[in-house]
Amino acid sequence: MDNPITERTPLVIAAEIKMITYQTKKILLTSAIEIGRHLQEAKAMLKHGEWIKWLEESVNYSRRTASRLIKLYEEYGPSFPEGSDSSNGTPVSHLTYIQALLLLGLPAEEREEFITHNDVGSMTKQELQQALKDRDQANQAKEQALQENQLLKKGLETIDSTIFELKKEHAKAASRPTNPENANAAQSANNASSAGNDPSATTAPFTHNLKTEHDPDAHIKYVEKCDTCCKTIADTFFDLTTALTNLAHIDPNLKEEKRKEANRLIEYMAETIKEWPPPKKPLRVHS
Repeated sequence: MDNPITERTPLVIAAEIKMITYQTKKILLTSAIEIGRHLQEAKAMLKHGEWIKWLEESVNYSRRTASRLIKLYEEYGPSFPEGSDSSNGTPVSHLTYIQALLLLGLPAEEREEFITHNDVGSMTKQELQQALKDRDQANQAKEQALQENQLLKKGLETIDSTIFELKKEHAKAASRPTNPENANAAQSANNASSAGNDPSATTAPFTHNLKTEHDPDAHIKYVEKCDTCCKTIADTFFDLTTALTNLAHIDPNLKEEKRKEANRLIEYMAETIKEWPPPKKPLRVHS
């Protein structure tokens, strides 16, 4: 019985052309890796300073081309053993020459996973370039979010420390006399214990760690300080919300934990500023 003849159609011809093209690219990669192996062998034999001259005179390769071929051998050689038909089934063994070149930028430990996850073997050059670009952008966004989270964590730790110190100062202030007569008595006792009864040794009442102001224009300085602090708080709040937004895409649970910490801090600040400073602890100003 005669063997049936496959009908020749444009579709069949196109499939054959694609197969021949793919096989050609595979042969090109295998040959490039083998050339890289030979180049590395020759380079090890040559004396220092002879490599470039040998490339130009013996094989007509530029230094850049030779380096790229050696790199292909170093990165992909284990997947293309000498004399192999490259059919060992590993993801790397099914790459084309162009795909292998584009993937040189990936760390070796991540390359095979990337090839499998993205089905690189079926990608065009443009599709692979876009996939690599998307990967780089995703990694950059993740790294930025992690850095912002670290900055946020340090900032919250600093603020927590400041709040702790403020509470300590409040506790100390509460233990001091508030009645003017008692305050004067306490100051007199303190002055009496000072060497030589120096008037400058008089202890001023609690003023949130601020020194007594003698300058009648001191309000200008403090108004500017308030404006600067408000701007700093506004900028920091923007950084906080940006960090929380990025963190939400990486770890929603961690984002919620940090949001609650920030909310507790904001509530404490809002409650404190309502009646700050304590009316019984005014800033002393000498005329």
